[in-house]
Amino acid sequence: MKIKLLNFVFLGSLVLVLVSEARSSRDYMFSITGVVTTEDGVPLENAEITLEVGGSVYEGPRVVKTVKRLTDSTGGFVFMYTSHRRGVQYSITTNKAGFEPQTISGSAPPAGHHTIRLKQVVRKDTGKE
Repeated sequence: MKIKLLNFVFLGSLVLVLVSEARSSRDYMFSITGVVTTEDGVPLENAEITLEVGGSVYEGPRVVKTVKRLTDSTGGFVFMYTSHRRGVQYSITTNKAGFEPQTISGSAPPAGHHTIRLKQVVRKDTGKE
């Protein structure tokens, strides 16, 4: 009888610990913002930004791995998702016709803010931009 009571107390304690751990899981805001400009600071509208995530981030219940967006009229972009852990690795590749593509990487959270300056492609046939 004493052994059954000890087993019951042990199992009850174990269940309480597991439930407490499950409730202490956190969600973090995976947030990456930035602006894309020319080398001399002019904002680039409609530059394509490709986000590739090296961990699990979520948009609602959907897992996000790769997302493409266009910059707005100020050259700005925003990616905002939920993550169950800090420091999720990511890379951002920026493409715009007439400019050299650029890839940067980081981890979030904490939030990442980037200023991306694209270099114009020099055409070989004329030597001009």
